[in-house]
Amino acid sequence: MPYALDNGAFPCWDPANDTFDEDRWTRTEHQWRHLLFWSQAAPIKPRWAIVPDRPGRAEETFERWSRYAGIVAASTIPLALAVQDGMTPEQVRLLVPQPTVICIGGTTQWKWTTVEMWARDFPRVHLLRCNSPTKLHYLESLGVESTDGTGWNRGDRKQTQGLEDWARGWHSHEHPLWPHVCRQARDAGYQEVFA
Repeated sequence: MPYALDNGAFPCWDPANDTFDEDRWTRTEHQWRHLLFWSQAAPIKPRWAIVPDRPGRAEETFERWSRYAGIVAASTIPLALAVQDGMTPEQVRLLVPQPTVICIGGTTQWKWTTVEMWARDFPRVHLLRCNSPTKLHYLESLGVESTDGTGWNRGDRKQTQGLEDWARGWHSHEHPLWPHVCRQARDAGYQEVFA
């Protein structure tokens, strides 16, 4: 099964305050390096690896690219850049080494405002943190090759059914899987919000 490697920077970020826990990153970086090492010996190689970034911050992400891109390149795994608020395609084209994949990150508003630009300007694009089944057809129409989101694994029936509908081409109700893999329906008073 194809897979890609993230770097663990996102949980170090508090988007509400735009702060980054450097102590947590120091611990995470050690685990990230072990993951890179493991993937080099794995029988199936990752499709790409996201070079460590600073969520929500373009300049700090460029600094991290300078520091870490060589480590990923040395592992012979294709490099992915998590683009952040304020980045432009022109800036990304100046990076050395060049990323193979653009992963659209940053704040939720910036990500959805710029997804069409990134999909138009780069051949390989992945969208980070998409938990909305209704967005999958939109992303597919733009040529976005992949997406991720923790919401798919939380067992929400609406999300799982939406993912299955998309994967089966909207013909999933004949023999649906979602009733067998999801927990009970959520509380009726719960308002679902998908990023």
